[in-house]
Order: sequence, then C-alpha cells, then structure tokens
Amino acid sequence: MAETQSKDERLKEFFQRLASLEPASTFEEAYRQLCKTLDQVEDEMSGLPNEPERWMTLDRMFPPQPDRMSSVAGCDVKRFDNLRHITYISGNGAIEIRSKRFNGQTADRHLSKIAADGRSVIEFCPNLAQKNL
Repeated sequence: MAETQSKDERLKEFFQRLASLEPASTFEEAYRQLCKTLDQVEDEMSGLPNEPERWMTLDRMFPPQPDRMSSVAGCDVKRFDNLRHITYISGNGAIEIRSKRFNGQTADRHLSKIAADGRSVIEFCPNLAQKNL
C-alpha cells in the first residue's frame, strides 16, 4: 500500500482530478463525477477503509451525502453541507466547493468547475455570487 498522504494533500489531489474531468451536462453527472473522484483519491491516498457510517471516527473524506442536500431558493442548484465545506451543484452540471469560513464578505472558493454549457454555478445562479445560500 502506498504511503498515507495528509488530508490537505488528498484534498488538493481531489480538486485537481475533478477539475481535469470533462465538464458535466447535468446535476446527476456532476454528482457522480464528484463522488467517484473523491472515493478514488481516498482509496489510493488515505489508507483508510471506505466506511461512511464511521465518518466521525475516520480521518477519511467522504462525498456529500443526499441526506445533507437542500435546494437553493430561486435557482436549479443543490447545496450539500459538509463539515467544513459547502458543495453546490447546478442543474447544468457546474460544481462549486466553498469553505464555510468567510474571508471578508465572501467564502473562499476551493473549486469552481464549469458545466458543459460553459457556465459556472455563479453564472447559473447569480444570487450565490456574494454569499452562501
């Protein structure tokens, strides 16, 4: 088994791999890409079992879960609340991952991946430009 990498290293690898994939065309496709990519990175780099029921005791990252999903008012965007991040996936397949911590007036954006139609989550839902909804 390869040497276990830090969570920061694994997160960086996840963002790089997800960004390098072909843009998605639908929410479902984008969600599958995100889940599959994160599981692959964690399987390869964490050395920890894929046991989501142990999310509180394992130092492994898990994909956003459907029970943590809500809709953004006025937009075809789904929001997933994670421990330190918020993941937005729009109906066109764009993905944005933000910190829950604010830097000034806006949250730090860790990843903004455009959809196949060339639009980002912000272009798809301008209400998200300045705040987490």
